[in-house]
Amino acid sequence: MSLINADFLKDPVFHSVKKEYENTISSILTTQNILFSSFHPSKHSFNIDEVTQNYKQRTEFAAANYRKNGSLFRMVLPPPNVTGKLHLGHALTVAVEDAICRHQRNQGNKAEWIPGFDHAGIATQVVVEKMLAKRGRRRQDMSRKEFLDECHKWSEKCSSEIRHQLTRMGASLDWTQNYYTLDPKFSEAVTKAFCTLEKEGLITRGKRMVHWCPTLSSTLSSQEVDRVDVPTNTYINVPLANGLKRKVKFGQMHLIRYQLVDSSDSEYIEVGTTRPETLFADVAIAVHPEDDRYTKLHGKQVWSPVMPGRKLLVITDSAVSIEKGTGAVKITPSHDPLDYEIWNRWKLQNPSSNIDEFSCIDENGKMVNCTEDFAGLDRFDAREKVIDKLTNSGNHKGLIKHDGAQVNICSRTGDVIEPRLAEQWFLDCKEMFVRSAEQLRTGKIEVFPEYQSHRLIDWFENQEPWCLSRQLWWGHRIPAYHVPGQNNWIVTADEQEARQKLGEQFEQDQDVLDTWFSSSLVPLVKNGWLEGEAVQNPYLNVMETGWDISGFWVARMIALNLKLANGESPFGKIVLHGLVRDNEGRKMSKSLGNVIDPLDVLDGITFEKMVDRVKESALEPAEIENAVKDLTKRFPKGIARCGPDALRFALLKYDILSTDIPLDVSNVALDGLHFCNKLWNLAAYYDQLAEKCEVIKDVDSDRLIDEWIVARLSSTVSTVDDHMKKFSLHLALSTLQKFITADICDVYLESTKKALWSNDIPRIRQARSTLQRVLQPTLVQLNAFMPFVSEHIYERIFSREPGSILFDVVKPSLFIFHRNEELEDAMKLVTAVMAAVRSTRQKLELSPKLIFSGVLEMQPIETTPSEIRRLADDVTQTCGLELQNACREVDEDIKKNYMATPVPGHDAKLWLRIDSESKKAFIECLKKQLEKTVSRQEQYESKVVSYEAICANPNTKPLNVLKTKKKAENARKVVENAKQEATRIEQLIENQC
Repeated sequence: MSLINADFLKDPVFHSVKKEYENTISSILTTQNILFSSFHPSKHSFNIDEVTQNYKQRTEFAAANYRKNGSLFRMVLPPPNVTGKLHLGHALTVAVEDAICRHQRNQGNKAEWIPGFDHAGIATQVVVEKMLAKRGRRRQDMSRKEFLDECHKWSEKCSSEIRHQLTRMGASLDWTQNYYTLDPKFSEAVTKAFCTLEKEGLITRGKRMVHWCPTLSSTLSSQEVDRVDVPTNTYINVPLANGLKRKVKFGQMHLIRYQLVDSSDSEYIEVGTTRPETLFADVAIAVHPEDDRYTKLHGKQVWSPVMPGRKLLVITDSAVSIEKGTGAVKITPSHDPLDYEIWNRWKLQNPSSNIDEFSCIDENGKMVNCTEDFAGLDRFDAREKVIDKLTNSGNHKGLIKHDGAQVNICSRTGDVIEPRLAEQWFLDCKEMFVRSAEQLRTGKIEVFPEYQSHRLIDWFENQEPWCLSRQLWWGHRIPAYHVPGQNNWIVTADEQEARQKLGEQFEQDQDVLDTWFSSSLVPLVKNGWLEGEAVQNPYLNVMETGWDISGFWVARMIALNLKLANGESPFGKIVLHGLVRDNEGRKMSKSLGNVIDPLDVLDGITFEKMVDRVKESALEPAEIENAVKDLTKRFPKGIARCGPDALRFALLKYDILSTDIPLDVSNVALDGLHFCNKLWNLAAYYDQLAEKCEVIKDVDSDRLIDEWIVARLSSTVSTVDDHMKKFSLHLALSTLQKFITADICDVYLESTKKALWSNDIPRIRQARSTLQRVLQPTLVQLNAFMPFVSEHIYERIFSREPGSILFDVVKPSLFIFHRNEELEDAMKLVTAVMAAVRSTRQKLELSPKLIFSGVLEMQPIETTPSEIRRLADDVTQTCGLELQNACREVDEDIKKNYMATPVPGHDAKLWLRIDSESKKAFIECLKKQLEKTVSRQEQYESKVVSYEAICANPNTKPLNVLKTKKKAENARKVVENAKQEATRIEQLIENQC
């Protein structure tokens, strides 16, 4: 049997890359001045240093595109923020995207994976301000240019560290196409996009409710706000202006009394509020129109309990909850989104009203528009003082029940978000979102997993305008100009035009744009939008990122691309991976101590160093204590050094398409390390075969075992490709791992050891030739997941040049002629027979040296008994079995003198010849097993009766009934399984008698 794939040799890609190979390698070596060290491999244990030497050059080789005839495949790395180093969440993205791109290259395609960095407006500014604070400096004491210089230095430092991490993980990124969302090209694109959208009337300036962080004195996006549950009397650490923190109590609803105007002191309305400090900005009291308790108060007025002489109108709105609190709410439009909606509805119905909303808390969280004794107070100091004032006046009536309270926290500073009416720039996304949703509904853009498309469509249903303004220094300045003190704004990319229209007193808007606006332009900028000539449409074949930013980034990329690129989609497929959590299902958080640097897994880290890192962080003392406790529990010995391949193995063993990924990185990475060692030993065995015979290209073989392993290769290549097309990377990797460990190592290699020990040179030649043809494409496919070890072994055992693995093409069409499903099924039967022999030997506690003689009784399958015998002859000796025959039915003599054992997973029996004493022992073993099974069955039958009695008892609580019904259902399943097992054992005993 020839193992050379003729189609492979005819493949034009194969020839084109071979012709270019010498020149390309020579060119790269000259340009990069790369010197590859000679390998001195240890053949007995996996060596991380040996595998990863010259890692930087190897990733550059992988990123370089040598393909000329293949299709172009393009992805972009979601740009990491230049705020610090990458964590395991980023590492997952890198491992997934690199595997996808390498797999495309393995199939002969040209794959471009484009890196970039996000300037991360708010995040970077916060980090830099904290860094400056350690030096005793404040942004407010610096010029804008001085502060921006510090930001640029920080971003350059972080981007360099991130690039180092990416390279060490084996990310085959094309750094010649690197981008930065604050570089001149992006600045030009951002300005062009803003001006275009403003000219079409989609971007306007107006006053709306926004998320406001007093510490930053800026608006925030929803993605930068954490909604935190606060049980009654919960304390939250809130930052102060001096950099310290104070504890503020939340989760309390205060009962406030409002006296009715023109009535006796006994007439009042009571309102529940969690924010007494905002009473100064009250404009009304609202009740539900159908709440009978307040019908007579509709249209009445009440006195403000904190602003002498101010009257508040009692209005009605169906948005008021009758059940919550007292059923009456104070309306403070400038400090609550729902109040703002209610007030606007009332004003539309009462256009003649001259009551305007106003704020009592400024951009820094200080009190304004209040009585003199409160002016300038911090909002939370004012809260306590308001409560005291109301108590003294008899208008604070204590606390009332308040369940389900939540507080919005700034994810960057930890400050409590202040809902605030502010004049900002807003983008109307309605039309764009409708078109974007249609792309998903019609399948023009495909989403993996499919259910995430519904999440994106739901996002597109949001009709709220996008607030683009940020009151920061770091970021893209908004291209809008005005004369200070006037509201006549001019939007233009040309500063000279603004001067001509506004005069010399003009000033550019101090605000910058939301970071998501610039990052959403990535496909446009990279696709030649500025130049007016698209590279390709859609520009990206696949957009891969975490599902948590699918709305903030992916949805907006679709919307802006469709609008600005004449209806062209930015990508054809979207892959959304899950959120990385720790093995207890918790979100990664520095305060929990579960944030892991990928390099800690690559290089290893001691427990002591992990603790020191936490103690040196900016966490609060209580947070440090909790983090250290968690480290003690999860990493008592630190993290062992595992290298990049084991880390990638650990990340890709999980289903990336699931919503959450509970990552036990240290343990799973150790599994990856063990697999690396398995590969190392496999390579060492191949070396032993190679030492026995001369260098060969191909040797014919008539052994079915050789044909079988090649057939398994063909199936594996096809299965891996199928899984990769569905982005089920964990299944693709598991398929390869199983093929290598179970098929190649446990079956095929074991079948060849006899030839190696006996120095059977003809058979060794066949085995080496077969193994070479199997290992080459296997290592190429594995290179997508574990590039360093696969490339190293490939070059070592086949004496190939550095980077040569990148020129091999492995795709199903090249191996389809070796498919043989009947032969694969036959081997499944043979390996099941071997499992039955090992199980019997273990049950009878027989010596491993004892050789069984056996006859296989099997039902008709495609493979003939003689072929089963031929396969068995090659492999069954490894389990101590000499298979005498394989037939459809055994005769009475066999039944009388042999012992029957079932073949798991097959309609077959293996009759083993053993002495009478061993047969008796086997029967006794089966009887004991039957006795245990029957006992288990009876035990659970009794439990079923008990559970049913509990459910039938009328005094059992409904919740307990539901739980008990579930227990009864599980118990019935155990009973049914026990019955089936007992029947099987009884039949087996009957066969022995």
